[in-house]
Amino acid sequence: MRDLYKWSCAAVLWLMTSMAVSAETLTAGMSGSAVADLQNALVQAGYLARTVDGDYGSTTKEAVFLFQKDHGLLATGKADDATIASIRRNENSGYRNGGGVVYASGNRGDVIVDMQLRLQKAGYLKGGIDGVYGQDTENAVRAYQKDHGFPVSGVIDEMTYNSLKGKSSQESAQARSNRPSRLYGIGDSGDRVLDIQNKLKKLGYLDGTVDGIYGGLTANAVKAFQGDQGISETGEIDEGTLDALSQAYADRPGDFSLALGDSGKKVILLQNKLLLHGYNPGTADGVYGQSTADAVKAFQAEQNLARTGSVDSNVWKRLDDPPRFTGNYIKVFHMEATAYTPNDGNGNGHTALGGFAGKGHAAVDPNVIPLGSIVFIEGYGYAICDDIGGAIHGMIIDVGVDTLDQAYAWGTKPRVTVYLIK
Repeated sequence: MRDLYKWSCAAVLWLMTSMAVSAETLTAGMSGSAVADLQNALVQAGYLARTVDGDYGSTTKEAVFLFQKDHGLLATGKADDATIASIRRNENSGYRNGGGVVYASGNRGDVIVDMQLRLQKAGYLKGGIDGVYGQDTENAVRAYQKDHGFPVSGVIDEMTYNSLKGKSSQESAQARSNRPSRLYGIGDSGDRVLDIQNKLKKLGYLDGTVDGIYGGLTANAVKAFQGDQGISETGEIDEGTLDALSQAYADRPGDFSLALGDSGKKVILLQNKLLLHGYNPGTADGVYGQSTADAVKAFQAEQNLARTGSVDSNVWKRLDDPPRFTGNYIKVFHMEATAYTPNDGNGNGHTALGGFAGKGHAAVDPNVIPLGSIVFIEGYGYAICDDIGGAIHGMIIDVGVDTLDQAYAWGTKPRVTVYLIK
């Protein structure tokens, strides 16, 4: 009887110990801070190239699956204790061959329509264009990857994405064999680097300090610019990148005036910058209406500029300055802060209330902060709370940014002060 008692005690002790050290296995469909932590680790390990949103969706599942497959783990797409521990051990140890997962089976929306159109144009997708990453799209991606000498996974990783967004297979092969020489990269410094940083900042790619030192944030900004231009994302400045940057800078919206009745992307940029500084132009719809003109006038008055209601180079220059908090608020919150891009969620680029997403917008839990509220977010600026998200519950705020690299630079901040303005 005593031996039975001893065995029972040992069994209970073993059970308690195993429960103490074993964490919940994370699987598709789950959300929350544990998933966000996993996604951050996957980004750092080079297996995920999407915004950390706390939702265990298709891209996260495929990133976990590929990591498990590459590291001799049981490939299930589920993140158990062993998988999570291995991912964390491999943070900052280099990128996966092919880069992180951008899109995967199960994703849908306009961004998938774009990928399908490119696959169809290249002769790989025979089915219809439906905006759903299904089996036909996966098969097309596999065939494309095989023919281009990329790692065959069926997911659109960074290498596949860049190729589809950039040059033809022949041009891409030539570019890989004849890579342009590096002019500037990490570790360089001086006036030329300062000029590059200024251009990147004016174009909205660099959020960091313009200090003339080519560091990680500058390299990330260069990668984002190269991706948008269809240039190989090296993070280094070569002659082609420098020429493209100079041309984009010459064509930047800040060189053009805007006035009542104008419309388009430059107006969207203006409206979102006004929101970031705490001036509400109404819905960020890309139309320069009276509400936008009134917001510009209010901003001009604050900046001691002529109250014309039209935008010139002086307005653009002042809008590039960091937002200033007036100190007026009605309530304060301490919240976890994540970031998202216009391509996240359903991928249509709009917030829940219909505005164009990006900087100056935030997703919140309407039970905590009512939709339509204006807030000031520490380290970010002002934002209109006009969006929601599947992982945004309770004391979490998701700040809008314009690019993936800006989202990665923001990361997940466990405690940020948020002031409710109105």
